[in-house]
Formats: sequence, structure tokens, C-alpha cells
Amino acid sequence: MAAVLLSASVPALAAQSIAEVQVTPETMTLGVNQRQNIFAAAYDRQGNLVPSAKFSFWSSDTLIARVLRDGTVVGIGPGLAKVEARVQRRRASLAVLITGRDTIVVPSGSVLTLNPTALVLLPGERATLNAQGLLQDGSPVATGRITWKTLQPGIVAVDSLGVVIGVGLGRGIVQATSAAGLTATAPVSVEPADFTLSRQRVSIGPEGADTLRALVPSQGNRNVRSGIQWHSNDTSVVRVGPTGVVIGRGPGEATVTAAGFGQELSAAVTVHEVPQALVVSPPAGAGPIQLPVQGTRAVSAVAESADSMPIPEARLDWTVGDSSVIGFDVATRALTGKAVGRTTLTVRLSGFDPVVWRVDVIPGLLGLDSSRLGLRVGGRATVAARLVDEAGKVVGPAGGLEWTSDRPEIARVSGAGTIDALSPGRAVVTAKAPWGRTAAAEVLVTGELVVSSNRSGAFGIYQLRAAAGDTLIPVLVDSASNVQAALSPDRTRIAFSSNRTGSYDLFVMDADGRNLRRLTSDPGNEGDPVWTPDGARVVYAATPRGGLAQIHSIAVDGSEARALTASPGGNHSPDLSSDGRSITFVSARDGNQEIYVMDLAGGEARRLTRSGARESNPHFLPSGDLLFVAEAGGRSRGSRVMRLAPGRSDPTALLLTEQPVISLDLSRDGTEVAYVVGRLTGASRVKGQFSFFIQSLAGGAPEQIPLRSGEQVVSPAF
Repeated sequence: MAAVLLSASVPALAAQSIAEVQVTPETMTLGVNQRQNIFAAAYDRQGNLVPSAKFSFWSSDTLIARVLRDGTVVGIGPGLAKVEARVQRRRASLAVLITGRDTIVVPSGSVLTLNPTALVLLPGERATLNAQGLLQDGSPVATGRITWKTLQPGIVAVDSLGVVIGVGLGRGIVQATSAAGLTATAPVSVEPADFTLSRQRVSIGPEGADTLRALVPSQGNRNVRSGIQWHSNDTSVVRVGPTGVVIGRGPGEATVTAAGFGQELSAAVTVHEVPQALVVSPPAGAGPIQLPVQGTRAVSAVAESADSMPIPEARLDWTVGDSSVIGFDVATRALTGKAVGRTTLTVRLSGFDPVVWRVDVIPGLLGLDSSRLGLRVGGRATVAARLVDEAGKVVGPAGGLEWTSDRPEIARVSGAGTIDALSPGRAVVTAKAPWGRTAAAEVLVTGELVVSSNRSGAFGIYQLRAAAGDTLIPVLVDSASNVQAALSPDRTRIAFSSNRTGSYDLFVMDADGRNLRRLTSDPGNEGDPVWTPDGARVVYAATPRGGLAQIHSIAVDGSEARALTASPGGNHSPDLSSDGRSITFVSARDGNQEIYVMDLAGGEARRLTRSGARESNPHFLPSGDLLFVAEAGGRSRGSRVMRLAPGRSDPTALLLTEQPVISLDLSRDGTEVAYVVGRLTGASRVKGQFSFFIQSLAGGAPEQIPLRSGEQVVSPAF
């Protein structure tokens, strides 16, 4: 059974198709009130009688002749009428002459009209004029018998039924006169002209039908009414009727010839196999096709044989519901959005139910909710695609997208826009809409954290991969000293301190080391950078030449630099609360190195610790608690990592180290810390043994990160 694939099943039509209708007799003469039956017969494409055909009947003038449902013609009034038998859009007609009274009285103001009102004929061509009486309001009136005559018999001839024949070249007039004395005329022009065929190639299936027409280009492409003889060179493939109706008989090629008026033209006819399936894409039942204004989308429909081979000759008829909303190019099968709205696109194949797509034209471009994102190795994020207007306003979700990654070994993307970070590096993830629009997001994948190491001589910035054989991956390693790297909240950028310009200044670069840009250029040194939670500013410690460090902030584009502190004793090592409202830092303003807190917007700083020990490396936990490092008491040379709840003055020790903690950072979720312990030795204090650990705050043994012999690492940052 024929079916549509990738769409709802489309059943083949089962009714027997009628190709030709005949009526007997060809003419009929009756008196008023007399009756006579007409016999109508229908035939299929093989010439077989269709006994089940149900006819309807029609009369051109019910004031002259009426036709009953069973085909009985009844004479009503004198005159000439045409009677038709109709079934399945096929019809056959006969002329009916009703005789009766010689004198017909018609209402005052009645007129006689002819249809058509004028004729253009080729020499020898026939056409029929129909006469009808009309009242002033346009309703019909009985006219009685019509008498026809030509005023130029050498140019035009006319018979008693109004059949006009072109005799010679020129212009003539045909006159009709009713029994009541009403008259009407129609000009007739007889002109020599060439005709052409409406098509040079026709493709149909067995049992399929199509119509070739003989057209006269010089006369407005009118259809030649008579005088054409149609012939098929292979009736086993194609049969052609007297009016140019082409009927497929069996698969193959044939030539149909039209001869007349001194010409003979041919058209090639292909009869293809009977399609068993109609394969469409996209599936018509999968929801509406979304298309932006000026966007394009490919739509296809292919007829296939029983062995799934395409039948390109099969005729597909495409229909656009509203051509002001969409356009459709049949040759390329490209659907184009014209204006915002909703309409349909329909394809039809003989023997199958129509396939209808709903099409929504939207005022949208394709956009992603993030054009740049950073992920830690092993991390996952989902990018949402939206339809946006020219101003960037979201107008709705986007569906049916194809997602790809140019570096799937770095960032893999699924069909729902879900990105999995696999290894450090940069990748571009692209969403492509069915209508061809694309939107892309840059993905920067980093290791667990970043550190500064001197393994190449000067300190450089590296990513840490704890699971890798050699755990450090270089990001920025050159002749400068690059330290105190801090990843932005979205993990796409790194702020750091470098002496590449002489003194230590702040710089910003992408997380993979590209797009290096200087952020500060003041005299003195800048360091200890930390990002505001929105990634818009960097807070840092600035130490002018000959002065003490103070806390400053600067916009990430290098503008709007401002000082946050100006107290004696110096202030450094800032960190921000997760809501971005509070800043903590280290200050010796009261003599000892203690931890302070203040509002980022300004105001007085409050001292949080009073232990008497030197404290450093303050960090806010997501809960608002404070984590910091304090010197171990007594004869110990190590450090303690302390936790202090808001409003409390009695911190809790979380871990104790045997050597002093040089630097420490807290993970973003507050579950683990990375810290470096060690002590510089030698006269110049440039040598020493450093150890690097990651410790869960939930307890357990710390994980030591292997370093090379003599390697020093500082400033780890999650």
C-alpha cells in the first residue's frame, strides 16, 4: 500500500477514475412540454465503462429546457439550450432545440446577449455562440427560437445552432435574432496565426491524466477551440483524446502530436512507475516549520517506487497558502519567509492524500544566551538558543537545531546544547537552525585551578591538571615574572600581576593565554587581584613607590580606577563576599597583621581578628564565614587555617601545617582549599622546598600535588 514516509501515512485513493464522458443523442429537438431521455456513459482510462458513475445534469437555459435528475429533458419554451451531463469534473453536452409557438412575448426592456461577446478564429476553426435573453435585473427570460446569420459569409459562416466557422481572413459579424424580435451581434475576426503547445514535456503515472492545450501566442495565448487532431505514437504507453487529454497506460516514453492549420507540433510524454511511497522532509506532523523573515529552509518531497528508488518524473503539485507570508521555489524546494505570520505549504501526488506543513514566519534571528563561557575540566553547562529580533529582544525559544563543536576533544556538545568540558583549551560550539541561521559560543576549558611556577626560570602561569602525568600546563610563560593569577567568575579570563613593563602591573588575558592586555600603569606595584562577582571590576592592592599598599578597584576595561582604602599600616590581600557587597583584607594599621572587613561601596573598616598572631590570606566562604591563615602558636613554625563565623570572635582551626602557609585559595563552592607550604632559605632567600596540597574541608588526608625538583609554586587560584 502506498504511504508517506517521515510523515503521517497518506493512503492511496481507491475510487475508479473517470477519463471520458459521452452522451446520446448528440442533438435533440422537442416541442413544448415534450420529454425525452438522454443516455450518459462514463469510461475509465482503459476505455472501460464505469457503471457506478453518478451523473448530475445541467441546462444552460431552464426557461427553454429543464433536465430532471434521471436525465429526462423537458421542453419549457421555444429556443435553443445546451444540456450537460457531469461526473468527476468530466462533462459532455448536447444541443436541445425546443419548438412551439411562433410568437413569443417578452417583458419590456429585455435584451438578447451573446456569449462570448466576440470571437477570434483561425481559418477553419469552429466556436459556439450562446444566446440568452435577460431582464433589466439580469434574470433570464425566454426568447423563443434563435435565428443565426452572418453578415460577411465569405469570412464567417454560422449554422442554426450558433456554431461559427472561420471561412476567410478578415472581420465579420454574426447576428442572432430571437422569436420575440430581440437581436444581438458578435464581431468575429479570422486571422492566420501559429499555435504552440502548452507544454513540451508531460510526466504522468499509469492511470494518471493531464491535458495538453493548443495556444495561440499572438492572440493572448487563447486555447484553440477546434481543428486540432491529436495522436499518440504508442498507445500502450499513452492515449490521447480529441481535446488533448493525455492518459497514461503503462510505464515508458511516447510522443503526442497535435496537427492542424498547417502545423504539426509534438510533446514528449513520460509515464513513470506507480509511486508506492511519498517521502517528505521535514515530517509534516512534527510541528510547525519556524522560519524568520528573509530566512530560508529546504523542504523536500520525493515519490518512490516499491524498491525505494526515487521517481523524479512523478508530478508533484506545490501550493502556498498565503504567498504574502512565504515564498516557495519549486525548482530548488527553498522556502523563504516574507512577512510575519502563519500559513501552509502543501504538496500533492496523485493517488495520495495531500501533505500539509504549517509554517510560522517569525521576526527572529538565532541567538544564544551566552556567547562565551568557561568550564573546568569535567564540568558541564547548557547553552540555550533563542529567537531574537533585530534589536536583540528574545521573541521565543528556538528548536530543531543542529549543534557542533570545532574541537570535540576539548568541548563536546549534545543535540540539546549541553556542553561537556573534556580537556584544557578553546573550542567553538555552533547552533545551526533548519533555515540556515547560525549562532556560536566560545568555550574555554581550564584545569582545576591556576598557579604560578618558576619551573622555566621566571615565574609563569600554569593550569593544574591533578589527574595528568605532568600536572602543570603552561598558559603564559615568558621572560617576565607572572604571578597571582585569578580566574574570572565565568572562568574565561585571568587577571594577574607581571613585571613585564618594569614594575608589577595588572594584566588581563583569556584563560588560555590569548589576548593579553594591560590593566594598570601607575608608578609602583599592583598585585593581589580578585574579581567582583559580576566580572565587571578587579579589586587589587596598589603599592606606590616609597609608600604602603592600599586597596583599589578598576573596571575590567581599565577605566574608573579608584582607591578603597587610605589608612596607615597598609592594606593588601583583598577578597570579596559572594554577593559582592563586602571586602576583607589584611592590614597592620593597629600594629599587628590582622583581618579586616568593610563595605565595598565605602565606609569604616572593622577588625575581625585579635589573636596577636600574624594573619593572612583571608577568603569568604559562600556562607559568609571567613577563612584565613594564622601563625601557629608556641614553638611551632607552621600555620593554622582558621574559620570565623560572622559576629563571632572565636575562630575554629580547620587544619594545621608543619611549615608556614605561603599562599592559599578557597574553591568557589567552599568545599576545599589549595595551599602551598615552604620556607625560603639561603642568603638571598631565593631557594627553598615548597609543597603543594589540595585539602577537603570535610576532612581526610590532603592530596599532595607532585612538583619538580627545586620547583616553587605560589598563588594557587580556583
